[in-house]
Amino acid sequence: MADRIISGRTHDAYMTVRDHIADGWVTSVCIVPKDAPKGEELIKLDTVFEREDVAWESVERLARAQLNNLK
Repeated sequence: MADRIISGRTHDAYMTVRDHIADGWVTSVCIVPKDAPKGEELIKLDTVFEREDVAWESVERLARAQLNNLK
């Protein structure tokens, strides 16, 4: 699964949703300074989602909240 990126004024958020075997979908977000490569420090949601689209919605909400906090 490919990352999705949301760009803020000063930072970028790399979002990932991965299939977790039979359990469902797991998500993570990595916030880095604008135009920097994706880092190793991920923010992971402790929730396992049943549907991929719900996982993407949740991780995008988290990414936007993190970017808004950096303004």
